[in-house]
Amino acid sequence: YSLPNGCILMKLSKIISEMSFGYDPEFEAEVKKLTDQGAKFLGQGDNGKAYELNGKVYKVTTDEVELEHAQLLKGKTTENLAHIYSVEQINTRLGTIEMENLEEYQGEVPQEFIDAVELEVVTHQIDVDELDIRPSNVMQDTKGKLKLVDI
Repeated sequence: YSLPNGCILMKLSKIISEMSFGYDPEFEAEVKKLTDQGAKFLGQGDNGKAYELNGKVYKVTTDEVELEHAQLLKGKTTENLAHIYSVEQINTRLGTIEMENLEEYQGEVPQEFIDAVELEVVTHQIDVDELDIRPSNVMQDTKGKLKLVDI
């Protein structure tokens, strides 16, 4: 008995995806809530997956530090950080962050931006050493303003 190549690749991709997080039924339930509403998968990182729905990004994450930061920033106006609309905390290590939808940024992250982010987070009682500033976590708004999306 053999499977068509497409089936094997789909199965392998699902296995690899589950291995990167470890299978967590609560995490998968949160993802299913989004996909059942028609959310479009945007990508994934070390601790979560991001989806676009109704013009906003929903990030399902297992990063408890990021969830704490999102709670601190929820509803606040920031210059250099993605706007956080809401945070649904399932438990200390699982939650969904609703944030502004930004565009991909290509290029070197300017030191001035990094300095500005570090100054800004301190005003929100966030430890600079807990930030994950790297090119894949920097995006831009429609005017080209850079913003950190992984807080």
